[in-house]
Amino acid sequence: MGENLIYGADILNYGAVADGKTDCSDAFIKAIENGESLIVVPYGKYVIKKALKLTSNLKIQLHANAQIIINTKPKNCISAEDCSSIIISGGSFICEDEGKTVLHLCDCSNVKISDCTISAANGIALKNCENISLKNVSFDIDCDCISAKGENEGLYLRDISAFSCVNVIDIDENADIENLFANNITLSDCKHFLGVYNGKLEEAKFFGIYGDFSESLIYASKESALCDVDADEIEVYCNNSGARAYFDLCGTLDGIEVCSFSRKSELEARPFAPSVIIGPNENSTAIIDGMLLDNVINARALSKTIKMTTARLTNPTGKFIYTLECGIDKNDTLTIPFGDFDSLTIYEK
Repeated sequence: MGENLIYGADILNYGAVADGKTDCSDAFIKAIENGESLIVVPYGKYVIKKALKLTSNLKIQLHANAQIIINTKPKNCISAEDCSSIIISGGSFICEDEGKTVLHLCDCSNVKISDCTISAANGIALKNCENISLKNVSFDIDCDCISAKGENEGLYLRDISAFSCVNVIDIDENADIENLFANNITLSDCKHFLGVYNGKLEEAKFFGIYGDFSESLIYASKESALCDVDADEIEVYCNNSGARAYFDLCGTLDGIEVCSFSRKSELEARPFAPSVIIGPNENSTAIIDGMLLDNVINARALSKTIKMTTARLTNPTGKFIYTLECGIDKNDTLTIPFGDFDSLTIYEK
């Protein structure tokens, strides 16, 4: 154990050279194997060519302008298995190799990642993890910022920025995330915010999603399940005229509520383009409140299954806004055209 444990073990003292050329892998490996609980990474560029395996009760503190440049042969550059209480904060993690994942966590708990930038093909992969927290993290990712496999419980995201990714959150086939909280998420040219591909999401709360996407904000495939999912304060726009829908939701849908949805692009004035597509596996009911008359008329033209529409007079504007209620038989599809609304609720009959 290093004698400078109170102030952290400076990675330079383990032989690292911050010149952006020298392989610093062995310095990090030695510091971790030596049992250091706090590894400090000063300003500079550090090249990593060997995979790093993290241990429990480890904190890595990077200078705000420190860069970890990853060039490893393994697919997973930094990994932890069956570990707990890991903290990574500061700096940037850069990997230009196609298909590489910067951080892979398997059977880990109580991991905190904050105040850093991750630039790579894939960001963070989770498998059977618990209590994973990300705060003030910026992703510049080709594929997925966060991907989940297995059963995961407790994923907390705050102040996250994502650029040019496929999914900010990706739930793979047969994967499960229970208790997901996301607050203040900014998108820029992302395909989806949330992609559920034959997986399951339970007890999720999204508050504050901003920016733009190219295909659908939230996507769930036919064999997926979304249960008790709430989304509030959504201000987004689609940057692709060929996108499928804002909310493209199929599978098992129960207890879904979207509030305060507003689109931010005048280019989306196509009256019959879909804003919401709902295709449940079980008989369900959808209620959309706060629609304008033109959108209700267009919705009736698109979907013959709409059962009920009610109107109320708003004050002080004196305008009528409408609530659309629709029972959807399983394997049927409800399509709602573009338009803002106050709330969307979906539940099983």
